[in-house]
Amino acid sequence: MLKSSTVPNHWLLRIVDRVADVCGHLGVLMIIFITAVLSYEAIARYFFHAPTQWTQDISITLQVWFTYMGMALVLKEGKMIRITAMLGVAPAWVRYVCEALALIIILLFSIMATVKGWDVVTDSFRLGRRQPTMLALPNWIAELPVVLGFALLALQSLAELIRLPFRGPPEFNPESELELDDEPTRTTAGKEANA
Repeated sequence: MLKSSTVPNHWLLRIVDRVADVCGHLGVLMIIFITAVLSYEAIARYFFHAPTQWTQDISITLQVWFTYMGMALVLKEGKMIRITAMLGVAPAWVRYVCEALALIIILLFSIMATVKGWDVVTDSFRLGRRQPTMLALPNWIAELPVVLGFALLALQSLAELIRLPFRGPPEFNPESELELDDEPTRTTAGKEANA
């Protein structure tokens, strides 16, 4: 395995990572905004008997945005859902191959979703489709994050593929899969055994 200092750190790869980080930070701000909006709606509805017409539409639209815009960050941080029961004990070359295969599948699916999603967005924009809600927002506002999110996911998966041979095979620690509730029990049991 090559040292981590040999992992390519080209400026294009750094830009892809930075965009994923910025989208993650924007997602956090969206969650805070959604929380504030829904709190305002609850106060307006139950204390002042003056419900709003816009909070649900805005909240759902922002949830779609932060979900899709955060996919690249999740891949960059290695937090995608994995089934690691067999990979945890597999040889390094098997882990390399499985990781490369997973990244290639993510890349191909992301490209397909971006292309097909762009067709949907342009159709919605051209036809003037609107959501069947109180605000009747244009459909493309909720469809655009799908295109952008999968485009960013495609770029991030390509960046991870480029780094894979230099980074070493992924490590799967079976103990990281244990629930946090077990941690105090094992620590206490260890102290009792040492006493």
